[in-house]
Amino acid sequence: MIDRRAELGHWIGRLETILISRGVLREDGELAIQVGSQLPKDIEDALDGFIENPIELVGLLKICRDARDGRPLSPAVLMAAHLMTREVLQALQDSEAVGDFRS
Repeated sequence: MIDRRAELGHWIGRLETILISRGVLREDGELAIQVGSQLPKDIEDALDGFIENPIELVGLLKICRDARDGRPLSPAVLMAAHLMTREVLQALQDSEAVGDFRS
């Protein structure tokens, strides 16, 4: 059986690293952009259809951190976060691999 909490714990670290490197998150894990603003164009393009704005991203990050830290989550929320995080992380990694992210 898949240990979704353990996978989310691993994935959130990678996701935060990517978002920090792209200037979306600060080193302390907080948003580096305004909540009401748009995501940077390269991130927005990579996450098209998954995450539409910083508020949705903050929500996903919070759920993943809660899972990693062992806080209670319903099985449905845990499963949805697991699926969404996998897709978001894959989209960001795919964009990096094909050179969509510019340094």
